[in-house]
Amino acid sequence: MRNRFITPPVALAMIAAGFAIVATARAEYPERLIRAIVPFSTGGTNDLTARLISPHLAKVLGQQVVVENRPGAAGNIGIEAVAKSAPDGYTILFSATASTQNPALFRKLRFDPLTDIQPVAAIAEYPYAIMVSASLPVKSVRELIRLAQKNPGQLNAAAGGIGTRLSVELFRIRHNIGIEVITYSGSGAAALSVATGETQLAIMDSSPYQPFFSSGRVRVLAVANEQRLPNLPDIPTTAEAGLPGFKAGATAAVYVTGKTPPAIVQTLNGAINTVIALPAVKDQLRRQGGNAGPSSVSELTQWYRREIQMWKDIVARAKIAPVD
Repeated sequence: MRNRFITPPVALAMIAAGFAIVATARAEYPERLIRAIVPFSTGGTNDLTARLISPHLAKVLGQQVVVENRPGAAGNIGIEAVAKSAPDGYTILFSATASTQNPALFRKLRFDPLTDIQPVAAIAEYPYAIMVSASLPVKSVRELIRLAQKNPGQLNAAAGGIGTRLSVELFRIRHNIGIEVITYSGSGAAALSVATGETQLAIMDSSPYQPFFSSGRVRVLAVANEQRLPNLPDIPTTAEAGLPGFKAGATAAVYVTGKTPPAIVQTLNGAINTVIALPAVKDQLRRQGGNAGPSSVSELTQWYRREIQMWKDIVARAKIAPVD
């Protein structure tokens, strides 16, 4: 997260401080097992991230960290379980887009995302890619925008869920273009629709599209981030493609319930920053399409609040009716 949260010199100081924070707090916290809640089923990005980080986190903290999947209600069941847990640091949440987008997508939540959830530390940013069907006569993002502007309402974008739908809505609103969004049951079905030409584009995680890149059925135009993806090193970023400031993706982070003592939050922050600095962890995150980097509690909290407000604005402008 170097580009979004913190600069490299400060990052190095934070990682070093992480060891000191964990060492001084060891006598007070943690003293028993920590539950790591994943608000989705096994196999997804949230789950893979949690299972990568948790064993290393256990070694740093000196206590077992057990991953527990609590899927349902687009992630709200697992998030609520953490929001309503005891404020003692023994129940933590691994979450990405659900934490910042669900407050905009649901009319009523059984917790307050601004007071009942406390951001702790960022783990990795998973940038989305802007992709088109090979049958679409465009070779760049600028060409895609011009085509959409000349043919309002004629291009369909595939979304693997409401989160990736919002990325298309963000793209549409930012560039004042008419694109229809079709939401599929998952990323695999969305990828297939672009490959077959049923839809013309998508803005989402590149992993489900990998077989279609290789076969030439899907063309990647840009990565929606300041950094190129390790698994797509030849694909330009949106800034390099002439769209500075346009970013889309998922930020995996750890959260605890609100009112958790600041000392415990800082201990967890230091431990997580220590873990994601490990070469083996950074390498695995890269293979999963993520860019790792440390964050401070205050910076992540500010980002979290900004994201919630941004998605509320996008949902309102896109006229998406929140779920009751």
